[in-house]
Amino acid sequence: MPQEVLVGVDVGTTSIKALAVTPEGRTLAMASRETPWRHSGPLADADPDELAAVAIGVCAEVASAVEGTVQVCGIGVTGIAEAGVLVDGSGRPCAPALAWFDPRGDAEAVRAVVAARDFQRATGRRLNSKPSLMKVLWLQAHVPAASAAVRHLCIAEWVVRALGGEEVSEASLASRTGMLEVSRRQPWPVAVDLVGDLLPKERVWAGDPAGVSAGDRVPEILRGATLTVAGLDHQAAVLIAGAAHDGALFDSMGTAEALIRTVSGALPVDQIEFLTDRDIDVDWSVLPDHQILLAGRLTGLTLERVAAMLGVRDRESRRLLGEAAVAAERGDDAPRLVDVGNDALVLGNITDGISPAVTWRAVVEDLTGMAGVALEQMSTVAGPHSSAVLAGGWTRNPMVADSKARQLGAPRFVDIQEPGALGAAFLGGVAAGITARPGADGAPRWRVSA
Repeated sequence: MPQEVLVGVDVGTTSIKALAVTPEGRTLAMASRETPWRHSGPLADADPDELAAVAIGVCAEVASAVEGTVQVCGIGVTGIAEAGVLVDGSGRPCAPALAWFDPRGDAEAVRAVVAARDFQRATGRRLNSKPSLMKVLWLQAHVPAASAAVRHLCIAEWVVRALGGEEVSEASLASRTGMLEVSRRQPWPVAVDLVGDLLPKERVWAGDPAGVSAGDRVPEILRGATLTVAGLDHQAAVLIAGAAHDGALFDSMGTAEALIRTVSGALPVDQIEFLTDRDIDVDWSVLPDHQILLAGRLTGLTLERVAAMLGVRDRESRRLLGEAAVAAERGDDAPRLVDVGNDALVLGNITDGISPAVTWRAVVEDLTGMAGVALEQMSTVAGPHSSAVLAGGWTRNPMVADSKARQLGAPRFVDIQEPGALGAAFLGGVAAGITARPGADGAPRWRVSA
């Protein structure tokens, strides 16, 4: 009998990762290739066909790496948000895919027809150049072929389509486009007036089946697998970490710190406005009929900059600095963070005799306090969190772990390799009927069918 395998692929900003796992959740193989952005200064875009080919190739590579004969039963695709693919009436791409961080987004065209407050209340995010709507507006104005677009597919949706799947609009990704009225989970009429009705008609949750892998561009080893769009990569990680349930907090400490609360049902628009005024997004979850509150903060990036300033560049040196910081005392004369931004940080109260350990302790505690402001703002709407999960590379630093433990109240630490891809594989299993969505405890339920 062939070995049953689930494949999860995570289309990330830097790389496209894939895992092959058993229906019980054991990783059998992994593979990774660089995301094929074409860079020009701050600009970055990709050829949609090349992007799909790399993603399909990584899936085939990881499935082929499993020993013996395999049957790929389910494939889940998660990935970045905001970036997307415009397709014409024949289903072919008609414009490049702009990266989510590419500044080419026409926010002024939206500001000309709607107030920022109304945009926030409708879409659950701030009015800037990032949402897909703004990128579509720019493409329609500058790429003649984009005028032929009849559909916008988020990157994970596009890869599923390229694998032979159906055109679907997955809830967590559609929430990031600026084209969805979040409270109603319907196309936002203002966006329809601006760019057309581009969201796929079939609205699904992550883990819902979206067809079967087939077609000339799909390698034989992947054909016949049930497909699903596994949603936003952050959220796939939340689910696999067991934090996708009402009252849970997920704190991911990577280069960016992502603070995610899961709540049942849909928030009123007044609460959406309150949160987005404070730079906290409101999205639909990968868990059906749930929303998330998402605050992204520059914690990890700031820690990287301060560590470099202190001459501490490798993991072991950072660990030793963290241990020294835990043992150090922070007095009134310790440094303090004055400001944190994308391009720079401001560190004040630098006096004679300040040690690297005290500096590290002060910076970690100040960043923890900044994140705590967002947590309090979330709690104003969602109530105090009932459980907390802490993940990400910076949690391995003793000072960071100590500061976060004091803030969150005995969080559960998880250290999962490629959590986005693992979450995608799990959701591929949900689509195939092999695994089951989490229950009230949030725990992923691996093989549930023989």
